Amino acid sequence: MRNLTILAATVALAGASPAVNAASVNEAWRTAGFDLPESVSYDPAANVFYVSNLGTDPMSKDGNGFISRLKEDGTVDNLKWATGLDAPKGTEVVGDRLFVTDIDRLVEIDTATGEVVNSYKAEGAAFLNDLAVAADGRIYIADTVGNAIYLFANGGISEWLKDPALNGPNGLTIVGSDLVVASLGDISEGFDKIKPGGVIKVDLTSKAISAFGDGSSPGNLDGIEPDGTGGVTVTANPQGLLLDLKPGEPATGVATLKSGSADHEFVPALKLFVVPQMSENEVVAYTAAD
Repeated sequence: MRNLTILAATVALAGASPAVNAASVNEAWRTAGFDLPESVSYDPAANVFYVSNLGTDPMSKDGNGFISRLKEDGTVDNLKWATGLDAPKGTEVVGDRLFVTDIDRLVEIDTATGEVVNSYKAEGAAFLNDLAVAADGRIYIADTVGNAIYLFANGGISEWLKDPALNGPNGLTIVGSDLVVASLGDISEGFDKIKPGGVIKVDLTSKAISAFGDGSSPGNLDGIEPDGTGGVTVTANPQGLLLDLKPGEPATGVATLKSGSADHEFVPALKLFVVPQMSENEVVAYTAAD
């Protein structure tokens, strides 16, 4: 597996990008010093952000991955708040726990101490990535390389859906009764020949797959977040774009970022997009313009 920073530099977008209005966000803060930051999650109880750091390689079980904790203004509260992980990617806060994907396992961290309290193996998983938590507490987990979605429930993980139509599932979120998936794209011919992905939805009851936007492929997508109006915002990682999609409509541009824009967080109460910039080893926050 190639390093994701190399992926960000080598992937070419097939077709035209959506128009981008860079004036729709303003930079609020920028923090450096990370080690391949991949995902950001906000903890409203503690008013902090958690940032996963891949470390040397996104696939190596080398123990050098870690989680950073930032204050709301971007100040580093603790660079290595939780350590001993391999290549942590997706993050999600659930009560007093932070759940993190780590190659082929789901890790549960106590937010009061930063200690790993549980680790759950996902048998057969190849590249666990983002995760989404349903209202009933179930956690859905993307396996990007395996074209699969795993489910964590009742203390165990099992494969929930495997389908080529998932097209390299990367970012996950839940909108209404659907699991909405930001697809990295077709990687069947290798990461150096990857094709763009799009946004699809999976009915949580029937598991039926359909397009969320207009069915187009606006880029190699990474993070996904509800936009608060029934749509979603997504990052196109190597293209360095922040996009907005409404159901049945084409993607529209929100901002031009940098190549390597990964799994972002959107905090409506703060009107803040927080984006890991993997290629720059930075986390950058943008205020949504009124």
